[in-house]
Amino acid sequence: MTRKASPDPGTRDGGETPTFEAMMERLQGLVARLEEGNLPLEDSIRSFEEGMDLVRRCTDVLNQAEERIQKLTRDARGAAQESPLQGVEDEAGTGGDELPF
Repeated sequence: MTRKASPDPGTRDGGETPTFEAMMERLQGLVARLEEGNLPLEDSIRSFEEGMDLVRRCTDVLNQAEERIQKLTRDARGAAQESPLQGVEDEAGTGGDELPF
């Protein structure tokens, strides 16, 4: 008995690379199905494999985004310039390394 190859649910109809949001949505759906615990073993394994692939792909997208942001925030000498998010220090109520509690 031969199974039909189903299209990769992580890709769009045209074979395009899915968006980060689409991959996260698919991953959340897989996790929900696995958490229900009603899948046959083979389906659970396939879902787990697909989920792990989605995690890897999402991580790659996030790493690429981080690299792009770092390139955009370099100073005039090309050194990475880190600055705290606006309001983070104000919310904590401290200006140093002290914990807010």
